[in-house]
Amino acid sequence: MATNAHICIVTGSHLCRNPRVVKEAGALDEAGYDVTVLGPVFNDDLRAEDRALLTETAWDHRASVDLRPCIEGTWARLRRKIGTHWTRWGGESPHALGYGVASTLRRARSIGADLYIGHEEVGTWVVRQLLDEGARVGADFEDWHTRDLLPKDRVGRPLGLLEDVERTLLRHAEHVTTTSKALAQAMASTYEAPVPTVIYNAFPWADREALNETPRDRDGSGRPSLHWVSQTIGPGRGLETLCRALQDVERPMQVHLRGQCRPDYHDRLDARFPSENGHDLFVHDLVSPDELLGRIAEHDVGLALEQYEPESRNRTITNKILHYLLGGLAVVATDTDGQREVADKADGAVRLCAPDDSDELARQIRHFVRSENSLERAQSDALRAARETFSWEQQAPRLLTSIETVLR
Repeated sequence: MATNAHICIVTGSHLCRNPRVVKEAGALDEAGYDVTVLGPVFNDDLRAEDRALLTETAWDHRASVDLRPCIEGTWARLRRKIGTHWTRWGGESPHALGYGVASTLRRARSIGADLYIGHEEVGTWVVRQLLDEGARVGADFEDWHTRDLLPKDRVGRPLGLLEDVERTLLRHAEHVTTTSKALAQAMASTYEAPVPTVIYNAFPWADREALNETPRDRDGSGRPSLHWVSQTIGPGRGLETLCRALQDVERPMQVHLRGQCRPDYHDRLDARFPSENGHDLFVHDLVSPDELLGRIAEHDVGLALEQYEPESRNRTITNKILHYLLGGLAVVATDTDGQREVADKADGAVRLCAPDDSDELARQIRHFVRSENSLERAQSDALRAARETFSWEQQAPRLLTSIETVLR
């Protein structure tokens, strides 16, 4: 290992919304590297959450751009707006990728790291530029950016520029990682590039030691509890299918959704939800990363209702399904390529169904809740899969081996 080598991780999100960066930085720091994470400041609330995460870390976190009310923030937001409009008119501007791309590049350049690792659109664009300047770079593709979002949402997105970033980094970066074999193989085939190293979006097994057994979500009725979590609660996420499926589930359930939900969509869900069958719907706000596993572990069955489109969502493996396994939940998941990969390695813990197939979704939910034995066996299988495969303790060595090879 290159002792005290300096690694700079460049991202476009707050730490509290980017657990993969936090885990990566922590593993590299523990291995003896000097680590700096460069990321934006959007507002005081998210900044406070970041600082809470940093209280027990030794690595450095620096602002790439400050988007709070100030000259810098106003200028960065204006450039993003102009860049998006320019791209919609047929041009391609890197400013359409996110806020503060120019300041992020400038500040990354000033760090003078031995290795830069780009995350998300802003981070990967920055290290693409640094590669041209002779820097040693790596990239983590948590999503396939050119195949992300639905077609109607790609307007204003500089896809040609993103293709250049992906192709160049996949072919020429010395360290490239992604979240699933399905995504790694698809990207390598598309760009005729080496297959990236797969590092699952797992969380530390050690996090289970801090679980609080006091229920915070459940209503105390003893009914089976389903849990679904995402940053945003909205259409196109399988929740409408869930409402239809629950019409055919005779045993009364409590359903817990966690995320940011617009009032109008909450009203639409309430109107569709089959409460006449004895089911109850609970909508919870997001909680801090430190609290999330404890909240998940209260429940019985986790729902990972991803869609086949966009392709990135089909190929990747999201945080939620691996968090469910670590929480000891049985899982009902749609049979995307990424989630099939998890099901194959978590024998007995995950039941699959096609997206939008409410009959099959109902059947898989009934399978887990038909008896205590069925549920307990699945939950035991979930914990075994988390401990043996889908925990950060199992994934971090792959990251360190790749980095060590680059810096040897």
